[in-house]
Amino acid sequence: MAKPNPLSLAAQVAESLKAPEKQKAAPLSAPPPEPTPVKTSREGKRFLGYYVEPLRHEEIKQAALDEGIQIQELLRQAIDAWMDANGAEAIAAVERRRVRRAAR
Repeated sequence: MAKPNPLSLAAQVAESLKAPEKQKAAPLSAPPPEPTPVKTSREGKRFLGYYVEPLRHEEIKQAALDEGIQIQELLRQAIDAWMDANGAEAIAAVERRRVRRAAR
């Protein structure tokens, strides 16, 4: 059963009715510097996903928990291991398809 939301509608209304606290005026100074944009781990990448049976999902999820990593990282490691074992063949096959398409 889900936990009840501590900020129920009644609590939110009660909070909004409280008198606002007076804030001390901040001394005049230079404005804070603009925050630098933070690159996310998704930037410059493309999504790749697939569907699995519920039991397989639970197995993958448990394996990631056992390793102390996210499912995404577990899958990345699995794909990296496959590419190490088969990468040269896979890359060559992709290149052959590109050449055939360009020749059309």
